Amino acid sequence: MGAISPAGLPELQEAAARPEARPSAAQLLPTAQALEGIPRLERMLLAAALTAPRGLKDAAADLVRAGGKRVRPLLVLLSARAAAPGKRSRGRVALALTAELVHSATLLHDDVIDDGLTRRGLPAPRTAYGNAVSVLAGDWLLAASLDLALRSKAPGAVEALVRTLRRLVEGEARQLALRGSTEFTSEDALQIAHLKTGSLFAFCGEAGALAAAAPRPVREALHDFGLRAGSAFQIADDLLDFEADAATMGKAVLADVAEGKPSLPLAIALKRLPPLREEMAALLRGLPEDELRVRTRAFAQRLAHTGALGAARRIAEKERDAALAALERIPESPTRELLAQVARMLLSRSH
Repeated sequence: MGAISPAGLPELQEAAARPEARPSAAQLLPTAQALEGIPRLERMLLAAALTAPRGLKDAAADLVRAGGKRVRPLLVLLSARAAAPGKRSRGRVALALTAELVHSATLLHDDVIDDGLTRRGLPAPRTAYGNAVSVLAGDWLLAASLDLALRSKAPGAVEALVRTLRRLVEGEARQLALRGSTEFTSEDALQIAHLKTGSLFAFCGEAGALAAAAPRPVREALHDFGLRAGSAFQIADDLLDFEADAATMGKAVLADVAEGKPSLPLAIALKRLPPLREEMAALLRGLPEDELRVRTRAFAQRLAHTGALGAARRIAEKERDAALAALERIPESPTRELLAQVARMLLSRSH
C-alpha cells in the first residue's frame, strides 16, 4: 500500500481523534521524568531523527514528535542510578536514546507489517510517506541506535543491543507465523510478549547497569527486572483492547488476529471455550457487514464470559511480582523504589 493522498489525511486524523481511539498515554512519574532529563532527551531524540537522510527524516521526526511515555529511556536512566547510587554514569544518556530509537524503529516497521493507519492518535508515518519510506526510516533509526551504543563507550552495550535486536526479530517472526490463526496457545502469546516487549525492557535495565559499570549480579538482576516488567506491560496492553464495551472489544478481537497478534486474553478464551475457534475463523473469512457486526459483538460477549480477562491479568501480576523480586537483588535505594513504582504503574495503567 502506498501513501494516503493528502486529501485523505484529514479524515484519518479525525478518526484517530474519536473517543473510541486510544489516546496518547500519560507520562509516568512526572517528577522522575523531569529529574532524569526526559524533556531534554525529547529534544535529543528529535535531533537524532532529523539527521536521517533526505526523504526519510520527515517520517522519523513525525513519529518522535507524536510523543509517548518514554518508559524505555526512563528505565535506562533509573537503572543506571539504581545500579550505582550517587554516581552519574557516563554513557547513560546515549543508551537511553538507543532504547527509544530502537522502539521507534519497531513501531515504523510494525505499522507496515500490520497495515496500521494510526499511531499515537495520529496518522501513522506510512500513511503519509508510504511503506518504503517507513521501512527505510526504521532501518536508519536502528543503525543510529547501534552507533549510539558504540559511542556510549559502555563495555558490553553493543553486544547487549545486538542480542536484543535478534530477540525482537524472532518475536516478530513468531507473531507473523501466527497471523490470522486461531490455533495459538497461551505459551505462544507469552513467549511473544517476552521477545517483542520484554527483551527491549530487559535491555533497558541491563544497559543502565552497563553504563554504571555495575557488577554482574546487578546487571543480571536489572535485566531480569526489565524482562518481567516488559512482559507485564505487554499483557496489560492486550487487556486494554478487551476491557471495553462489547462492540469495541469485538473489533479488537478481530484486529488482533487479523494483524497476527496472538494475545494472551484471547488465547486463554479459545482454550476455555473451543467453539470460539470456529466462530472466529468464520468471522475472519468475511461476512456481510451487518451480519459481521452482530456476530462479532456476540463473539466478544462470549469471550468475556470465559473469565479469560481475569486469568490474563493474574498472569500479568505474576510477571510484575517477578520483576519486583528481581529488584530485591540490587542495593536498596530511593531509585530502586522508583523502578518498583514504574513496574506497578505499567500494570495499573488504564490507557
